Amino acid sequence: MKKSGFILAIVMLATCAWAFGDKDNKKGSSSKVVDAGSFSIFMNGKRIATEKFHIEQGSDGGTITSEIKVDDGANKAEQTAEMQLASNGELRLYKWKATVPEKEESVIEPKDEFLIEHLTPADNKKRDVPYIIPPSAVILDDNFFSQRELLVWRYLQAGCVVKNGERLCNPAHFGILVPRQHMAAGTMVELVGRDKIQVKNTERELNKFKLDADGTQWLIWVDDEYKVIKMTIPANGVEVFRD
Repeated sequence: MKKSGFILAIVMLATCAWAFGDKDNKKGSSSKVVDAGSFSIFMNGKRIATEKFHIEQGSDGGTITSEIKVDDGANKAEQTAEMQLASNGELRLYKWKATVPEKEESVIEPKDEFLIEHLTPADNKKRDVPYIIPPSAVILDDNFFSQRELLVWRYLQAGCVVKNGERLCNPAHFGILVPRQHMAAGTMVELVGRDKIQVKNTERELNKFKLDADGTQWLIWVDDEYKVIKMTIPANGVEVFRD
């Protein structure tokens, strides 16, 4: 797929935003905010949750923190997550914690070139879950939609190349880990193209991506500043909008 001027710009921006080892960042140890905000999550037209997130880039890596509160009228849940990435994008640490309806937590870290999860469930019977996947795997946990934005940025760097003087974006495959399901899988990301959609009663022209993860299709729309504006899971009736 030949890219427009917008795609050229977005790739450059995404590379700058998440290329932790760039020259400017090496000059100092301070971090900068790459993105921050919140997502409203709807299911079948009803708002059921809100996720607040904060993404920072430092001289030697990056951190993304997220907090989600779910209330669908019948169930409530509160969870937090923190992901620490090295300058090459590999996972350093992933921490997840739930406080409602029960207290649970887990920590994922590299061990012997693979990943291991340290679980503390509600019954406090701690156990470890090893994964035969490398730290380069992408964390896509349940409920934390901001983690999909990181995947889009990673795709823009890995899936877009220069060929015969033209920039092309081809579908790209990534290994993923879904900690809450203790599941390793694969996902395919593809740039579909420009798309006009309604966002908060306003028509916007955004860039559309398709993500196929373990048989489930996601659609993701990104603005000119490489930030996710909308996500959907058509099969589940889920819609996510940036506030």
